[in-house]
Amino acid sequence: MSSKGAVKESSAAGQIAKWALLLAFILALGIALDEFTANSGDGEYRRSIWDRLTGQEPPPQGRAEVSVQLAQELCRQQVRQAVGEMFVRAHFDNRSSRYNEDLKVHTIFLDLEVTSGESGVYGRCDVSAVDRRILEYRVKGWANPFWR
Repeated sequence: MSSKGAVKESSAAGQIAKWALLLAFILALGIALDEFTANSGDGEYRRSIWDRLTGQEPPPQGRAEVSVQLAQELCRQQVRQAVGEMFVRAHFDNRSSRYNEDLKVHTIFLDLEVTSGESGVYGRCDVSAVDRRILEYRVKGWANPFWR
């Protein structure tokens, strides 16, 4: 009699686990779709569910007063700090750098010279044109194929 009860309990636990897995998959799919629709469209910025869950702040609102030259210098300082002693100098990449008027964000690309002599090392920063804040920065090189 106790073996039948154990089978029923394990069957119920299995059913709960299946439903929990299905619910987690649906939730993940919903978050992915929301992120996709928030980042594509008519250029309007909309915070996604993922932004809210991770605590990412929306871009600051207000008048854009930060020049590309100041954004470049802020990015250079941030990248120099991230690279550390390997940093030699940074060259502004005029072709790749741009300004997003809707978000009021400068995207700055810097080609970097490092002490190892490695080529293809570069930094990228998103700098708010409203409050001079670096929203995101990354450094990438051939020896390090992943963003730091």
